[in-house]
Parts: sequence; structure tokens; C-alpha cells
Amino acid sequence: MSVVAHHDNGAPPLLQVEHLTMRFGGLVAIDDVSFAAPPALITAIIGPNGAGKTTVFNCLTGFYKPTVGRLTLNASHGAFLLEQLDGFRIAQQARVARTFQNIRLFAGMSTLENLIVAQHNKLMRASGYSVGGLFGIGGYQHAERQAVEIARHWLERTGLTAKADWLAGSLPYGDQRRLEIARAISSRRWSP
Repeated sequence: MSVVAHHDNGAPPLLQVEHLTMRFGGLVAIDDVSFAAPPALITAIIGPNGAGKTTVFNCLTGFYKPTVGRLTLNASHGAFLLEQLDGFRIAQQARVARTFQNIRLFAGMSTLENLIVAQHNKLMRASGYSVGGLFGIGGYQHAERQAVEIARHWLERTGLTAKADWLAGSLPYGDQRRLEIARAISSRRWSP
């Protein structure tokens, strides 16, 4: 596995990975990997199948807790030691989300509906985890309007506004990938 990053003018890295090691029993999936990803630049992790690329991302998103290593995110909203956070806190506090190689959209729902469904945690909280959403009581109506606003914002940012009513399964592959990314971003807890 290799990490390719362009270095910038000395600004602190957005992501700093130091001595990342991940063991599964006697199997070493990642062995002492270190790299820095500068802000506003593309960093690539490349390598053959089985090199540990997915394991790196699983450690960064909290799906796995690394055996050894420090994963520091220096974002505009704070600095976070990802290896010390639970997976759900990495999404909520550090605002790190991911998509998968396999597209996992709701093919029978519209593009817009896929982005609204991505916000189900916020909508469930607003409904009081009950039938409050069915009757539009409490803060549910406000949360639903905000969910639609956030969904429309990300449709616009990804160039999918004209396809908001298309079934996700009928979108061309490139649009499905953009929708998958917009869905990951829409799942976060903050407004655009």
C-alpha cells in the first residue's frame, strides 16, 4: 500500500495518521502506516487487493479500533483524535462520513427521498421516537422541512437538482455515485 499526497505550504495537515497498525489475532492487516493529508488537496491510498486500504478507512471511521496508532483530524470545527472516539461520535462530532464501493441507494425511491432518508436519525429524534411524525406533532414538521432543505442544498451542490424526482435506480452510474456522496454528507447532524 502506498499513500500519495501533495504537500502544501506548511499548513497543518487535515488528517495525520501516525504508526497505524491493525491486527486481527495473528493477522497483521496494517503494519505501521503513517501519512499526512493536507487540507484542500487530494490524497490517495493505493495498492493491490489485500494491501489494507479498506482497513485504513475502517479505522478512520471508527468501524475498527486500531491496535496501535494515532489518527488526528484537524478540521475547521476542532481537532479530534479519531482512535479515541466511538464510531458514532466520529460521525457526529468529527463530521467524518464515508461511502462504499458498492452503491447502496434505495433504488425505488427518488433522488430527493434518498437524501431525506439519510437524515432519519434527526427525524426520529424530532418525532420523539414514536408516532409523532405521523401526526406532525412536536418539532417533527420543522425537522422535516429542514431535512428537505438540506436535501435540496446537496442536490444543488452535486448537480442533481434536475433529477430530484428521478428514481435513484434509474440514474446513470456517475449520478448514483454523486448521490451516494450527497447521502453520506446529508446524514450529518449539522446544516449546510
